[in-house]
Amino acid sequence: MSAGLFPAHQRPGLLDELHGRAPQVPCPEGLLGASVLDFVADLYEEEEEEEERMRSASLLDRPRRKRVITYAQRQAANIRERKRMFNLNEAFDQLRKKVPTFAYEKRLSRIETLRLAIVYISFMTELLDGCSRQEAS
Repeated sequence: MSAGLFPAHQRPGLLDELHGRAPQVPCPEGLLGASVLDFVADLYEEEEEEEERMRSASLLDRPRRKRVITYAQRQAANIRERKRMFNLNEAFDQLRKKVPTFAYEKRLSRIETLRLAIVYISFMTELLDGCSRQEAS
């Protein structure tokens, strides 16, 4: 039977697994060599020691101050973001002018502009490759 079919109280070690502990399932030493069991025990001890060191080190650290952003810093960040968006929109407008579309179509979205530019570049590349093959023949 699959281990998933046992209820929690009938499956040995399930609660230990859920709580992140090593399952307490009896294992005859004849199946696993003593060196393997020692190795696994050492791993668990090292993990526990590392966790203990991390807990004690974090208690010794000074509490970190939360960085307070001033009004002027926020205003400067807003101005930078507006400039960035303006430049991005300008670049998309220039790309829209280069990509062929019908005059009566509505303004293309960014993703439509990028997709159309990819198709247009691919078409022009194929056109140039075709011309160079004809000249080589």
